[in-house]
Amino acid sequence: MLSILLIDDNPNDRLMIERELRKTFPDLAIKSVIDIHTLEHILGAGGFDIVITDYQLHWSDGLTILHKVHSRYPNCPVIMCTDSGSEEVAVEAMKAGLSDYVFKGRHFKRLAGAVGESLKKQQLRENYAKTSAQLAISEERLRLAIEASKMGTWDWNVLTGEVVWSEGHELLFGLEKGSFLGTYEAFFACIHPDDQASIAGAVTFALEKKIEYKYEFRVIWPDGSLHWIASRGKFFDDDTGKSVRSSGLVWDITERKLSEARVQESEENLRFALEAANTIAFTWDLASGEVRRSSNAETQMGLGPNSSFGTFEQKKNAVHPEDRERFLADLDAAFSGTGVYESEYRKVRPDGSVIWLHDKGRVVFDASGTPLRLSGVAIDITDRKQLEYDRARALARERSYLRRLQKLTSASVAINSTLSVAEILQLAADSARQILEVHQVAVNLNPAANWDEGISKFSMSEKYAAWQDYCEEPDGTGIYQKVWQQQQAMRMTQSELEADPAWRDFGKAAGKHPPMRGWLAVPLTTRDGRNLGLIQLSDKYEGEFAEDDETILMQLAQTVSGAIDNARLYEESQQANRMKDEFLATLSHELRSPLNAILGWAQLLQQRSLSPAATGRALETIERNAKLQTQLIDDLLDISRIIRGKLTLNPCAVNLISMVEGAVNTVRLAADAKSIDLRFAIGDLGLETGEFSKLGKVSGNPESELNPRFWVSGDPGRLQQVIWNLLTNAIKFTPRGGRVEIRLSRVDSEVELAVTDTGIGVAPNFLPYVFDSFRQADATITRNYSGLGLGLAIVRQLVELHGGTVWAQSPGLNMGSTFTFRLPAMQVNSIPEEEAQVWADAGNLLGVKILLVDDEVDSREFIRFVLADAGATVMVASSAAEAFEVASQFSPDVLVSDIGMPEEDGYSLVRRLRSLNTQTGKFWAIALTAYARDEDRDRAFAAGFDRHLSKPVQPDLLVETIVQLKQQGLTT
Repeated sequence: MLSILLIDDNPNDRLMIERELRKTFPDLAIKSVIDIHTLEHILGAGGFDIVITDYQLHWSDGLTILHKVHSRYPNCPVIMCTDSGSEEVAVEAMKAGLSDYVFKGRHFKRLAGAVGESLKKQQLRENYAKTSAQLAISEERLRLAIEASKMGTWDWNVLTGEVVWSEGHELLFGLEKGSFLGTYEAFFACIHPDDQASIAGAVTFALEKKIEYKYEFRVIWPDGSLHWIASRGKFFDDDTGKSVRSSGLVWDITERKLSEARVQESEENLRFALEAANTIAFTWDLASGEVRRSSNAETQMGLGPNSSFGTFEQKKNAVHPEDRERFLADLDAAFSGTGVYESEYRKVRPDGSVIWLHDKGRVVFDASGTPLRLSGVAIDITDRKQLEYDRARALARERSYLRRLQKLTSASVAINSTLSVAEILQLAADSARQILEVHQVAVNLNPAANWDEGISKFSMSEKYAAWQDYCEEPDGTGIYQKVWQQQQAMRMTQSELEADPAWRDFGKAAGKHPPMRGWLAVPLTTRDGRNLGLIQLSDKYEGEFAEDDETILMQLAQTVSGAIDNARLYEESQQANRMKDEFLATLSHELRSPLNAILGWAQLLQQRSLSPAATGRALETIERNAKLQTQLIDDLLDISRIIRGKLTLNPCAVNLISMVEGAVNTVRLAADAKSIDLRFAIGDLGLETGEFSKLGKVSGNPESELNPRFWVSGDPGRLQQVIWNLLTNAIKFTPRGGRVEIRLSRVDSEVELAVTDTGIGVAPNFLPYVFDSFRQADATITRNYSGLGLGLAIVRQLVELHGGTVWAQSPGLNMGSTFTFRLPAMQVNSIPEEEAQVWADAGNLLGVKILLVDDEVDSREFIRFVLADAGATVMVASSAAEAFEVASQFSPDVLVSDIGMPEEDGYSLVRRLRSLNTQTGKFWAIALTAYARDEDRDRAFAAGFDRHLSKPVQPDLLVETIVQLKQQGLTT
């Protein structure tokens, strides 16, 4: 029912209004007000929907009524129906909130329409207010939700580029409220540079495809911090279908991204941990049979592609057949027990290889106790199992090695208990076969690499019964040569032997040798590193020869080599004792034989009066035998000096041509007595052969081109002794009518002298010992030649003391021999004619005062004689201290000083003398020394010497040097 408050003090007007309204609103209730009191009462009671008032009242006016009603009911519609108003009143009333203005009279008909319209507007206003209130609530709720979820809103005018952000949006981008510039470019500038291109592409794609826009990107706050933002929005089109606007939300996903990163890092760490531990994780769903594994199953354990997913049936079938039953039993135990699962088994990978896995897990049961799933890890324990296997094998090898060492110790005791080389070799062969468990062993001994004189011993099992009598001696070629030349153990498999035919070359034993199956050989070596032979093994009981076998065999070879050395040392000591006895017997014979003649003739001379001829023969015999005894004693003394290291040399420049001629002249009579053709040949440098020369042709001719080529630095007496010993031996052992040749030649930087005879020669087995002391090829009492066996020993020692080498050659007995030695050549010039003239002029140093300093008496006396003979006044000193005292009184013109002297050397002496600020310090100084290097010469000049001459010095060169200094004049 519509309730109307009608305010009008005219009863007729009230009736007309009521009648007109009821036409339109039959269900109508009208409350009439004719005075102020009624108005107040009704306004206080309320309950009306609309107010109709007259403007002109006796007790008020329409505008006042309007204000009074709205003061209490601001939303109540008020219609002014009057005939006394004006346009100004209407306007004023409408401005004050009047709903409508209707004139009375003929306009009453419009009143019902005005009422309906006003009520309708009021209803709209009420609905709008209600909707606005609800919208405000919704907007508040949305705002609170956006703020709580750290969201922001945006609205983008695509046409103008204007962008509107909510306050929350600005906060999400780190901006102060109201600081956003409101453009698309300003938004884009906030995005991380690395994300700008992708954002632009995503926006363009969504715009073109007219789809919802979703993207995640990074923004950089003004403080430089980095934040992740998620954005979601859509585009709105106009009537033409053109996108004109876009709205959406943004929210902060930094925490989510950090969480994802932490999760990823955690997963990565788990993956690394699984990989580092050679482990994969797995879950088996018992209901579906599905087995899931961690992603490293393929890469870590090589389980093949798509191995992260599979079935239990596949897992079971991949278990090694020998381990499958145990694997299933371990699973059943876990299902029926506490749920703890553990199993070790081998797994066959898709490529056929096998790995060991150790599963650990726990079964998850439902409320009824039914197993639901099994989760756990599988650890790759292949390395551990391999280590356990290797450790077990190593332990077995160690035990086997210890057993072998025990056998080796027993064998070593047996081998070292015998002094028979043959027994040693046989024991070695038998022991090697037993210790190393092989079917065949051969021990080959080749003294001095002479395989023809070698000894071989064999040991073979029943497997090689057909070769039990095999005794073929190797010839050192083929397979044997590799070992004794390289002095290294050699180990070969059967396939290696068959691959290279050279390894099956057994020299003369080829075709007879037992068949080989693998090969291990080690050399037998003396203490000084020489090869004695080898021990070789073949056909091991089980497998191929290994490093342990080689090590044991090397130790056995060392034992055998030592035992052979000991046996030979024992034999050599026995031989030395025999040689000593033989030498003493020979020495007694060689000393007594001359004494017999000396004493015999001496007694005859004392007891009888002999004829002059007999007396002469007696004295000649006594002299000859005395000289023979003297030679014997000299040889013994020389050997004694050599052994004690007391033999000294007095080196000087020696022409070997004159030495040879002197020795030839000495033995010429002995050679003539036996009709021996004695020849001397000089081979020129660069010629293969030399012409035989007449004695005296070369050495006495200072202009000879050959003469300077054969100078050496040596002790003339000792070199004469070497040549004389070789010549007397050659003549001694050459039969009557034979020939002895002496050949002197230059070989590169050495001078070579060879003495060849056609005598009895040297047996091959004695040739290595021909230069040994007290060794004679025939030491029996029936020997044909006398002597102590010292001559060649002295030759070797003297040649080596001179820095040379000596050796002997002989084709065999009764085939002659050649003894050769070489000495370093000395570079000298032939004597020029003018130098000879200076040497010939004995008075060219007259008036020259010379101070000679040398601690060697012989050298000092020789130089003093040379200088005095040249006319100089010479004072000598044996030390630097003595020379300093002499110089202060003598004031020499020339100082000739040695360098190497006791207590103070020549360098110090010349510096001291030069430092004197008197006439004594004004002299020429010549260093005469055996220190002949370039640095020695430079040091001499630095110390104050004017000339540097090397010992041995030619007398004429020394005199000429002083003459040149004299001609330059004495200066400081």
